[in-house]
Amino acid sequence: MNRTYIYLLPLLLVLAGLLGACAPVGSNAEADRRIRALYDSVDAEMARSESYRVEKERRIALFRDEMMHESDPGRRLRLSWKLIGEFESYVSDSALHYVNSALASPYVASRPGLRDALLIRKADISSHAGLFSDALAILGSIHPAELDSAELVDYYSTYCGVYQYQSEYAQEGEYKDDYERKRELYTDSLLSVVSPESFIGIVNRAPAMAREGRTDEALRLLHTRLADYEPGSRSYSILASILAYIYKTMGDTENYRRYLVLSTVSDLRGVVKENMAIRELATLNFEEGDLERANRYLKQSFADANFFAARMRNAQSSRMLPVIDDAYSARQARLLQLQRILFAAVSILAVVLIAAIALVLKQMRRAQRANEEVRKANEELSALSAQLREANAELAGSNERLLASDTIKEEYAGRFMEYCSSTLSTLQQYHQGLRVLATQGNRSALVKKLESSEMIDRALKDFYRSFDEAILEIYPSFVEKFNALLHPDEGVALRAGELLNTELRVFALMRIGIDDSEKIARFLRCSITTVYTYRSKIRRRALRPDSFESEVKMI
Repeated sequence: MNRTYIYLLPLLLVLAGLLGACAPVGSNAEADRRIRALYDSVDAEMARSESYRVEKERRIALFRDEMMHESDPGRRLRLSWKLIGEFESYVSDSALHYVNSALASPYVASRPGLRDALLIRKADISSHAGLFSDALAILGSIHPAELDSAELVDYYSTYCGVYQYQSEYAQEGEYKDDYERKRELYTDSLLSVVSPESFIGIVNRAPAMAREGRTDEALRLLHTRLADYEPGSRSYSILASILAYIYKTMGDTENYRRYLVLSTVSDLRGVVKENMAIRELATLNFEEGDLERANRYLKQSFADANFFAARMRNAQSSRMLPVIDDAYSARQARLLQLQRILFAAVSILAVVLIAAIALVLKQMRRAQRANEEVRKANEELSALSAQLREANAELAGSNERLLASDTIKEEYAGRFMEYCSSTLSTLQQYHQGLRVLATQGNRSALVKKLESSEMIDRALKDFYRSFDEAILEIYPSFVEKFNALLHPDEGVALRAGELLNTELRVFALMRIGIDDSEKIARFLRCSITTVYTYRSKIRRRALRPDSFESEVKMI
């Protein structure tokens, strides 16, 4: 049975390895929990994005309906501004439609200030949509000297945005450097006219402060203003995105991730389709090895860019989409391969387990057979013991008769009682040896020992020697007197070392009163025919055949 565990050992080791692989590392458990919580908040907002979109569409429908029933040009223009505000980060074509409709109205045509404000807004929306040439052409048609202070701020801010987007789109190279220089020039112009504490002032001052090495001051300024806005507003999304950018330049990955998530969540709540945060979040997840989440976020960014008709954002997402998609597909292929390997491993383990179970059952059946053989052996031993007890009983009876005659017979009885005790001890040891072999499952040794007659032969040899010694001690001249009853040339000759032989034992038994051939045969472990043969053969060699046996009893 012990060999069974050798077959089970590989199975146990593999299972232990699998359990070890599943054990948690624990050192980064808290950090991983915080990261999962952040990404879970993004996933939760993505799941609710449809309800946010429905609410936005409901507001747009109300403004449209109100505008359709409004005849006053001034109030219609205010409704147009509201619709432009709803669409400017949602659907660029619709936003441009309402800008163009407002520009075409006589009410605006007669008011140059309103017209310039709408053109600047149109240029801003065009730049977000990736229509950089259109945006620059619109801005080039505007005379900055004719703008008031608020319009001038929007004018320079729009120029900054156009060149910022062109710089992002151009990636690396000569054009990017040129766009960066122009953006910095217009940023300087903007900062010279904008209020430092205004939203546009902070949005442009904070990155400039960070580039100048005043990072802590920029962070304090942004954190202070971020608290003034609610998540879901465009202002909150922009400030959180700038904070994420600054933390990224500092190498603070945890805060970079945190504010990128906050910006993304705000965009999702505000149904902002012209966004950058979720694309950056996809890139971050790709770098961290979470390909599934990166793929999901990038596809959301791609869908948002298509919905908004943002050519630049679409192109930016398109650059990353094949990379992440290929990596995601490669990982899926690896997982499929791993799944196949694990399936094969489990199948092999199942085969090993079945083989081990079969081996255990086989060993159990073998043990049952061994137990049955031991039971049969015990029955045979019990029968042999009964025979020995019977023989001992007969010897004891003979001894009692001998003891009744004289002191020598008492010694004879003591000798045979000692022999019986020794024989029973030997039998007990033999029986115990059989039980040990049966318990150990050593069937071959057990069967070999049961089939061997060595113990019985040895016991009979000792018994006959003790019998011979006893007879000769009681009747020292038994052999000489026995041969004297036979013809001189036909006496019984003993071999060297023999006290008595079988022929002499037959008549020695008759001398001590056992003359029944059946009993003699059992005593000598031979057949009745053999006993008759010995008696007849010796009688024919006797001087007086008819009285020979009677004369033997008188020795």
